[in-house]
Amino acid sequence: MEQVNHQERINASEYGIIWSQYVNDSMSRCVLRYFLNDVKDENTRGLLQFSLELSETHIERTKQFLIQENYPIPIGFTDDDVTVNAPSLFTDTFKVIYLQIMAIHGLTRYAGATSVCIREDVRKYLIECTSQTLELYDRVTTVALSKGILSKPPTLNNKQKIDFIRKQNYLTGWFGKRRPINAIEISGAHLNMQKNMVKMVLELGFSQVCQSKEVREYFERARKLCKRHFHILGLMLEEENLHKPRIFESEVTDSTVPPFSDKLMLFHIATLLSAALGYYGEALSMCQKRDLSADYARMNMEMALIAEDGMNLLIEKGWMEQPPTATDHENLAND
Repeated sequence: MEQVNHQERINASEYGIIWSQYVNDSMSRCVLRYFLNDVKDENTRGLLQFSLELSETHIERTKQFLIQENYPIPIGFTDDDVTVNAPSLFTDTFKVIYLQIMAIHGLTRYAGATSVCIREDVRKYLIECTSQTLELYDRVTTVALSKGILSKPPTLNNKQKIDFIRKQNYLTGWFGKRRPINAIEISGAHLNMQKNMVKMVLELGFSQVCQSKEVREYFERARKLCKRHFHILGLMLEEENLHKPRIFESEVTDSTVPPFSDKLMLFHIATLLSAALGYYGEALSMCQKRDLSADYARMNMEMALIAEDGMNLLIEKGWMEQPPTATDHENLAND
């Protein structure tokens, strides 16, 4: 008897991943089209073009998954959310740094997404996305290095040796003699500072062009918080005479013409703030100094609160598209 293979329906995890990717890539498409319109440097143009092609490909692939399952296509973000020919709000230098940090976000998201996917075609698609994003990260890093704009993590120039921790005071952070920050903690602090720096630049630029007073005030609050977190982590490095990442706020122009809708800008910032919770959490899980752990725990709570404020503002404005949800059987029974 001929064997018949039945394609299983995508599960809830896969549906959520595909839905989210469609929305996020529809936003990325708007941002990248605007960045491409006035980019001057040819190397940066190549990076933006490659990134845009990836986003457009992902939009079509996720749309096909949804169509095959008879699921609705999210609204996401459209041409109405971008004014492609608006004056430059950010320089080419920042565009390169932006692409690098967004590639890091993509790699994190695709790795986590693949780990909860079961269906073969979805798994293979996400693995393909990971490979493409790795290529993007590699190309962006090469260009950033060639232009001298990449903030490299500190180098440890002291002599290293193999040893084991013998005393509990290795964990000490508040009292007594404090040990130097280790390489794992340096890595977490440096990455989170870079990510905060990108948010600071976006928040500065977006607050300059957004139309809503409430949204502008939210961007200003978020920028102050990100600057404070940047400072807290920077002090940890400065105390060990290690350098901090470069700040790119000078790469915002004086344009006051909005290139994006307030909806897109608010969504972008709110989702970046929410994503910071995961990166703070990972750094905290690898941290072995009590004072630095306490800083991460406090910063995580502060970031969670302001991210929630952003989501509430999106809901209040009617801009928050609802993700797929399970059946509300209780409500159906009442009806």
